[in-house]
Amino acid sequence: MALFAMMVVGTSTLAYVASRDTSAAIASNAVLGADARTLAAAGMDLAKQLLRTGETQWRRNHQDGWLVRDYALDGGTVGVRLVDLEKRAAGATGAAANPDDSTTELEVTVSSARGGATWTSVAHMSIPSVVKAEYAIFANRIMIVDGGRNFIGRWPNAPMSAMKLRTNIGTQADLAALSTLFPWLGTGIWLEGGCEFEPEVAGVDPADPDSAKPTWIYYPATASGIVVQGADAGQVAAKRMDPEDSARMRDAPANPGVVSPFTNYTSHFVINGGTRTLTPFRVRAAFLPQLFTRNFEVRSGATVTLNAGTYEVWGSWVLRDARIIVNGDVRFVINPNLALTGLDWQGSSVELGPNSSLEIFNGYSMDVRNCWIGSRHQYVCNGQLVDGDPHRDAWFGRFTTNDCFPYPPSSPQYVEPWRVRIYPMRQFLSNFFLWDVRDTAMVGSMFLPTNPIRMFGRSQLYGRVACNHLLVYDTASFYYDHALDLVTGFTEGGAPSRGGDPEDMFPVRVLSYGFDAEAAR
Repeated sequence: MALFAMMVVGTSTLAYVASRDTSAAIASNAVLGADARTLAAAGMDLAKQLLRTGETQWRRNHQDGWLVRDYALDGGTVGVRLVDLEKRAAGATGAAANPDDSTTELEVTVSSARGGATWTSVAHMSIPSVVKAEYAIFANRIMIVDGGRNFIGRWPNAPMSAMKLRTNIGTQADLAALSTLFPWLGTGIWLEGGCEFEPEVAGVDPADPDSAKPTWIYYPATASGIVVQGADAGQVAAKRMDPEDSARMRDAPANPGVVSPFTNYTSHFVINGGTRTLTPFRVRAAFLPQLFTRNFEVRSGATVTLNAGTYEVWGSWVLRDARIIVNGDVRFVINPNLALTGLDWQGSSVELGPNSSLEIFNGYSMDVRNCWIGSRHQYVCNGQLVDGDPHRDAWFGRFTTNDCFPYPPSSPQYVEPWRVRIYPMRQFLSNFFLWDVRDTAMVGSMFLPTNPIRMFGRSQLYGRVACNHLLVYDTASFYYDHALDLVTGFTEGGAPSRGGDPEDMFPVRVLSYGFDAEAAR
């Protein structure tokens, strides 16, 4: 425990002091929240380091599951609590769920408090390894990248990009004999002439030429092969997986339902212009809701803030030249009924406030055009609080220079991509509809195990995507955040190699991040 406390003091202090340099110009309540989050993140990092070492004393040297409890640090406190997941799944509670010598799967809860602000991080960890494989792109059956200049690589603004880890693509596709001439007759991956990749990768082994290639494509042991063409084809290594390592896609999660209290609308709910703040609602016809479409529409320059909770629409979610601000953990369930397009967005932005997340369960199809999806970035420039990511303004052609941003940034301000998650709903015929993204910048994760995704124009995805079919055209590109390696992926199977130090890769499932001090904002 003394060693663990020293580790927390050392790492947390460094992270804490580093954060102070960028927090001086922010209001004091935001500083407190950032400090609490920094302490919790440092505690989680130290827990991972301790649990994945050969030292197993943590299984016995805890006090009722607590590695550290109310440990004083930098004017705040940190606590680390362990629970045996297998015991809890078997019905154990309290002390009966504490770790012992047989523990291999853990829930780790790290809590911190400073100046009235608190932060709680929860993660699932497997000891020594129950792998959830991770890929920047996973195409179950077909992946065709056929544009003029399509990039697949790392997100420059992501903190881990400086490590230059490998970008991986995965598939379960078997390249059938006729697929090279008639792709829809078979399955496979085609990366055509316009596809570009990262120029370098960490961990090059002179004895292994493939280690110098920054992009690897993993395909099943039973597959015929893959097709990689173009000037940068030499930057890609095709890796046949061992039979026991072949990845398979996980099932999409079940969609939630709206719970009381909520506001009920039995006709179209339309907001034209102005500023509104909403709490959970349901938009559904009074009788036979499965037969009558009722839309939620935000139009004509309106700015709508969605507070935390579950929202349900039995129709389409329509955005036209509007702005959505997500405040807290928001879930949106779209039952399209007779409307074939569940998610219908054009010329709009969807922005996440601090410590917020957006989870969308969409039925049937998606049509998102000329939109921007990322963080609600606020920064201080020359003493003035500026609201908006400069990349968002550049995306819509509204960027103006200032002393803080003399040039428009090439990618969005950083926010964890797992905070935006888009899933299909498990319903009849939903896998027959196309999900289209055109001229849109999105920070987030898309997971459609039975659906096809098409990306057109200048679209950019900062995060990851997994789907049944992926068709990419024009200059649409993918930018991966390697921090997603530490969050449960969309597939199960052997972990793909990413270059660098393999000890840096550790199977972790992040369940939630919570900010408990709204009054301290």
